[in-house]
Amino acid sequence: MTEIHTTFFNFSEVTLLSEILPKSSEYEFTVDKIFRRRETSYCTCGYRYVHNGYDYVRKKHFGKVKIGKCICPACGKQVNEDKTFWKTILAKWQETITDLVKVLRNSHTAYRAISSIMNFIVPCGKDTIYGMFNKEMDRYKYSVNESFVIIHYDEQHPKHGRNQKFRLTLLGVNGEVIADELYDNKTKETIKEFLLKHLDPSKELVIITDCDNSYPSVFKEIWGNRIRHQKCLLHLNKLICKDFGKNTSLQDEYNKYLLLNIFYDRSSELKKLEQMVKKFGGEKFASNKERWEWICKTKKEFWDYLKKGENMRRRKKKNLKQRSLKEAEEKLAGIFFQKRLFPKKLWKRIDMIKENWDYFTTFYHVEGCPATNNAIENFYSTSLKTHRKKQFRSDRGLYNQMKLAALKREVNFEKPKESLFWIFLKIRLLVT
Repeated sequence: MTEIHTTFFNFSEVTLLSEILPKSSEYEFTVDKIFRRRETSYCTCGYRYVHNGYDYVRKKHFGKVKIGKCICPACGKQVNEDKTFWKTILAKWQETITDLVKVLRNSHTAYRAISSIMNFIVPCGKDTIYGMFNKEMDRYKYSVNESFVIIHYDEQHPKHGRNQKFRLTLLGVNGEVIADELYDNKTKETIKEFLLKHLDPSKELVIITDCDNSYPSVFKEIWGNRIRHQKCLLHLNKLICKDFGKNTSLQDEYNKYLLLNIFYDRSSELKKLEQMVKKFGGEKFASNKERWEWICKTKKEFWDYLKKGENMRRRKKKNLKQRSLKEAEEKLAGIFFQKRLFPKKLWKRIDMIKENWDYFTTFYHVEGCPATNNAIENFYSTSLKTHRKKQFRSDRGLYNQMKLAALKREVNFEKPKESLFWIFLKIRLLVT
């Protein structure tokens, strides 16, 4: 441990100084705050060096530190003491400041605003902050676990200025990022190139995607029969809701929940709607306006009923009950048998579900396979929110914002090892 020459002024800080200075007993920290060797070494000419004062090592906004120097009395050669300890503590300061910038950028704070905040700590220009942040993000590499078997794939469509970009992402089943890259298009060739770059075509795997019809042919070209493809049930339900639109009648709502009832148990909602439809049939209305007002009021009651059920499930930390494969097949068979009773616009959707049945039911046959692509949707919502997708001026800024979210999932940079105040206190013990 470095020998610290104590005074009445620094006696209480000896423990703190010993943490900063080298652990070697070859050095001393004098009363005048000079860091140097206790015993000088020998010069190459054979003579022992002698102490020859000190040189200042300066850092703007912090002050200067005295680093001892030696001179050979025979040949006049001068050497300075090692200043690694000083570089180390400044590196800690820089690391903590960089983490602060990452936290602010994760909250989408502008570089100019970060520069204004830094004026209260250590003045720093927005260009310096921009370079600091991007340099840190450029160094970050996604940590890939090669043992994955089940993966999620999806696309997002951010913009660089007015130019459309395409974000292609692969996630492991536990949420780890396998790949996350930007492309100028999302043609079959681009998707194929991206998948071959990050996945082994000789491995058997399960991949979860949305309901895009182009994926099966791309996967077939790469993996042949070595792949199992699960299409997201959440996306299917969204497509069903989109088919019906917003201004639906009670009968349309009932038909919609019949389709939503295939994979998830919606029996209580169907029972509630059935009661409402029967009640509607027994009502007499003086005008169309009165009829429509009654429908709107009844639908609001139904939405309140849905919200109450959702809140109850959340309190109990439960999800919608998922049907067994046999139950789902029976529900689809019943709907397909009565297809002609549904509006014509829904015939295509019913046919689409039947044609893609193998893709929608893969999760029943593969242990641990999710039924939805929610993992990657959650990743997108935390890494690049919808209203932020058009706010980036360069590919680098867009890409580094994506990497920042992945880094946050791996390392919690919101909790620094040491506060800026504590590091600054250590620095003040050294400077003059």
